[in-house]
Amino acid sequence: MAVLRNALLFGRFRDYRLASSLLIAVAASFLAYVVRLSDVTHDAFHEMALARVWATTGHFPTEDVFAFTSTVSPVVHHEWGTGVILYWVGERSALGLDGLAWLRLVLIGSLAVLIYRVARNQGAHPYLIAVCAPVMFPLMWVGFANLRAQLFTLVFLVALMGMLQSDSRGRRFWIFPWFAMHVAWLNMHAGFVVGLGYLGFHIAERWLSILYWNDRGQFQCDRCMSFATWRTAWQRYWHHLVVLVMAVLGLRLNPWGWQYVGYLWKAIRMPRPTMLEWQPLWATYQPSIAILAFTLSVILLGYVAKNRRWLRLSGWLFCALAAYMALKHLRHGSLYGTLWLTLMPGWLTPTPLGRTLIAKLQSTRNMAIFAASMVAIACASFAWVHAPLRSTLPSDDPSSVMVYPVQACSFIDKHQLSGNIITPFASGGYVSWRCHPRVRVSIDGRYEVAYQEHVLPMHDRFFEGREGWNDLLHRYPADLILIQRTAPVLDRFIHSEESSAWNVVHEDSAFVLFAKRRFAVTTSESR
Repeated sequence: MAVLRNALLFGRFRDYRLASSLLIAVAASFLAYVVRLSDVTHDAFHEMALARVWATTGHFPTEDVFAFTSTVSPVVHHEWGTGVILYWVGERSALGLDGLAWLRLVLIGSLAVLIYRVARNQGAHPYLIAVCAPVMFPLMWVGFANLRAQLFTLVFLVALMGMLQSDSRGRRFWIFPWFAMHVAWLNMHAGFVVGLGYLGFHIAERWLSILYWNDRGQFQCDRCMSFATWRTAWQRYWHHLVVLVMAVLGLRLNPWGWQYVGYLWKAIRMPRPTMLEWQPLWATYQPSIAILAFTLSVILLGYVAKNRRWLRLSGWLFCALAAYMALKHLRHGSLYGTLWLTLMPGWLTPTPLGRTLIAKLQSTRNMAIFAASMVAIACASFAWVHAPLRSTLPSDDPSSVMVYPVQACSFIDKHQLSGNIITPFASGGYVSWRCHPRVRVSIDGRYEVAYQEHVLPMHDRFFEGREGWNDLLHRYPADLILIQRTAPVLDRFIHSEESSAWNVVHEDSAFVLFAKRRFAVTTSESR
């Protein structure tokens, strides 16, 4: 228990057994909640494929090398740094793709430690960290798939929050590790923009706290008119100007230079109506639970805003903005959940509700310890059964959005087929990872990163079998077509005049692979 106490750094807090029981139960619960997300995400494959090209050729490609359809120039792959890490962990290490599951677990553990430390530094009671955490589970799962670059963003975001706590205490050494993290972050995920937003809100809060609030925390509208006030603000926070300049100059430190900024400006404003993760929160998995959790989180935001002074709620406005973004796009749920979980326990601790919850847990200490222990054992057992250190490649369920053509790619490798292959959106990255450079794909999940705007809608029409479905075949020269068995276009293609130029060369439970008749591959051998 002494080791656990030192690791958690409870400070003046003394009931280590109850606190550790609650925290361990929450950690086990979250692991059980996300352990079933063991399928490797399609983003990981096109990221690793890019890293492999760089590692094997010695040249970093700024133009597309994977697709035969219309691409943009340059191709700004903002997750290239994540791809390098995933390539060395998931392909070059002895663990293989299981290395991604190991890395995910390390990142989740790092995030948990950072959230706990930052929350405790803000005055959060350990009990309330444990109580608040489950509220966010239904919103956070999107960022914990195996393995998304967004998970690195969550770790960096909480690390930034810890650094800015040092800034609030008048320390400035944090600038140096922050800049290194800023450069690494922008080369690993475009989510670094969230970090810049939080940094900007923090700087604005610090300056406004001096310009408009006196030493007793009272708002004074005319205070900013005083030269002495501005001089005090400058003496305390002149380094913020240096930080902003460093943040802007750091944007240049990437393989594309300032072109990266132009790509970001376009990508951030681009609508994505067909992307599931860009749908509103009520389109998520188990929407009723997610909406209930979101509603409770917003109610608590309003509660602490009513019961606390604004100066003691640093980050409240940014957290409210994140709540709006999470409601608008479910992929932002993990960002909002991480922010909320890091900030809310500290805000809630001194309130009447916070004190009541703490007192209730202390008054039922033995029962709470027993219940927490049972939850921890049950959730840890559930997680163990689902093999948290294993990565899976779904390849048999044709109705799943995330299903990979494992057998089809093995067939392509076995027969050394080469050429252009039409692929579904979520499968193209895997095909590139398995079959590049012999095969070039039509699309691979990178969307605006690599492809011109008409490419995805054209694929949607094709695979959905809608009017104009064969425009894709007429516009681009394809040698192979990979179609998921549940795609509406399969039956329409087979019974169309287009099919006369194609042979079925491979079939499995999830995919059908067509090849131009000039390929000397027998159907019987492929099945």
